[in-house]
Amino acid sequence: MRMIFSSDAIRRQAIAWLVRRQSGTLSPRERRAFERWLAVPDHRQTFERVAAAWETLPDPGDALASARRKPRRGLSRYTLAYAACLSLALGLCVLEGWPLHDESVWKTAKGELKTIVLNDGSRVDLNSDSELAVRYGIRQRRLELRRGEALFAVSPLKWRPFEVRAGGAALHDIGTRFDVALFADRSRLAVSAGAVEVVVDATGERQRTDAGQSLFYNGATLLSEPAATDVDALLAWREHRLVFRNVPLVEALKELERYQPVRFHIPDPTVARLQLGGVFGNEDLAAFLTALERVLPVEATSSKNGEITIERRRPG
Repeated sequence: MRMIFSSDAIRRQAIAWLVRRQSGTLSPRERRAFERWLAVPDHRQTFERVAAAWETLPDPGDALASARRKPRRGLSRYTLAYAACLSLALGLCVLEGWPLHDESVWKTAKGELKTIVLNDGSRVDLNSDSELAVRYGIRQRRLELRRGEALFAVSPLKWRPFEVRAGGAALHDIGTRFDVALFADRSRLAVSAGAVEVVVDATGERQRTDAGQSLFYNGATLLSEPAATDVDALLAWREHRLVFRNVPLVEALKELERYQPVRFHIPDPTVARLQLGGVFGNEDLAAFLTALERVLPVEATSSKNGEITIERRRPG
């Protein structure tokens, strides 16, 4: 099941409390109410992030001090201070929503998918057994894919660049929707819309990849040029499906291992090289093995340690 995570309601409450506190207008009764609200762990965490974002504003303290020093006819200094806080908060809400700073870490277990809605409206679909760290600041939106795979749909903000770090390279968004997958010896970028520039950490090599293309790289170099790719097939994992187009059996089984708590063993190299094509579900291991035995001359045997051995089917 895919889950969608967002905390807009709590974020709005945190903004309101911060504005009231910064304005200096909280009454004793309101302070007690604020402390009760803050006692909820999710509330406190969100409030701390909003407060950190507030500190990145251009001299909010100066704006408040100025408002307090210059009361206008019919308005108290506290009313003006409150208005100064509110205008700063509303300005950022209009631009991007709150908070500007975000240091979340998201993880999925095997077989689990998550859809994350970030505070700027960007969305990330996180594949099975993956980990993503969010590092949003006032000048840059940066994310780090630590393992697994993720699909990024980026909200365009020209003054605040969007960057994904993954597999020893920086991926710079150019108005895009793109997928990044980390494997043991390489990483894959596939672009669904727009374009992405890849910059390899070790060498500084740069390569633009456009919609409908993919490329492979590692932390040392670019491993391929951008090539036309069926990106929709690569993204079939979002529907719990695996699409193979004549890939070696050993690679197909490695892909399935990302979704199931199992290890495959293929003792015969000629069996490992058999080509597999078709569309398979990744949620039901038994159904996958049944389908595999129908399309290839192989049979699967489970051992007591949970390993599954794939061998050539015996005659008769």
